[in-house]
Amino acid sequence: MQPRDSGTMNARRAWHRCATASFAALGFVALAGHAQELRIASADCSQPVHLIAKDVPLSTVLKDLSLSLHFVVVYHSQTDPVVTTDTRSPATDLVRALARNMNFSLEEAADAHCAEGRRIARLSVLPDPAGGNRAVVASARPAWQTPEMERIARLGMHDYLTSHGMADQPMEELAVH
Repeated sequence: MQPRDSGTMNARRAWHRCATASFAALGFVALAGHAQELRIASADCSQPVHLIAKDVPLSTVLKDLSLSLHFVVVYHSQTDPVVTTDTRSPATDLVRALARNMNFSLEEAADAHCAEGRRIARLSVLPDPAGGNRAVVASARPAWQTPEMERIARLGMHDYLTSHGMADQPMEELAVH
């Protein structure tokens, strides 16, 4: 065996340690840039749930909520939006707010221990509609309410008011508040 030069070995070890530390630091920086955070506090249906989520897919948030609040979640959507929130609200309101842009069905069960006497039993996030168009915009007025029907209704309201000795008013002013 030949004796090795200790100076060369020390330099190699130092270089190896430095390279290892650099790669580890680079890995931590990359992970910190894309870190996901999910915390659920007060997971009880009788109290508001405190949810903290940072860049977490909706399916993961709902799955963790279902484990904490003991309900079934079925996620069939192809889209999985990222959730970032820090909120405290009742469980049902929280789940509805999280899934508001999704096509979902929420089933509740009676439970005297929970707020408002009910708890979430099952949440189903349904598949995306064919064509991918989520937004369905309702028309401002029903199809049967044509301009002619509106004119007849206004005329009938005018006749009714005048026959009862009242001043003619627009229908919007007569609405019950």
